Amino acid sequence: MSGAAAIVLAGGKSTRMGKDKALIVVQKDKMLAGVIRLLSKEFSEIIISASDNLYGELGLKTVPDIYPGRGPLGGIHAGLRASSYDVNFVVACDMPFINTRLAAYMVDAAPGYDIVVPRLGDYYQPLFAVYTKNCLPAIERQLNQGRNKITTFYPGMKTRFVEPEEIEKYGDPNELFFNVNTPVDLEMAKGMAGRKLDGSKV
Repeated sequence: MSGAAAIVLAGGKSTRMGKDKALIVVQKDKMLAGVIRLLSKEFSEIIISASDNLYGELGLKTVPDIYPGRGPLGGIHAGLRASSYDVNFVVACDMPFINTRLAAYMVDAAPGYDIVVPRLGDYYQPLFAVYTKNCLPAIERQLNQGRNKITTFYPGMKTRFVEPEEIEKYGDPNELFFNVNTPVDLEMAKGMAGRKLDGSKV
């Protein structure tokens, strides 16, 4: 896809999993490699946001946080700063069932907006969202104030919400946005992956 980059957040401490989530195999790939494989179908520039170059074998630009220890918001900030593009799709590395056609749909919806984010009732999916570089000043203000919650900077930004009826054209939201955070999540994800291989619905 021309006109946008993808930023993969891989800098988490994985404390609930007990080992690096990015390197855990769910389907046929380690999670980070699998997400990158999917994204490469749609994005010519892919940036890994991580605190070190553990993933150098993937041959992609890896950028450390400028504000260390600030969670995903710090990773989004560093990725946006490093990107060659104004429009950027951001995704966490621990979401093994993402749909890149949905990501492309969201990028296509970005003109005129600063943020494009899925919304399911009262819940957003800020780690499967589009952010433009227009967000950087607001993110930096928030980081300088010591606030790490991503959605805190949303007010005042031009935001396009992607609603359930749009999301469901691309799959089950419970699958598309599934995060592998714990060993229990990992077993659930492996079960979901197995059913997908069997051709049954997840």
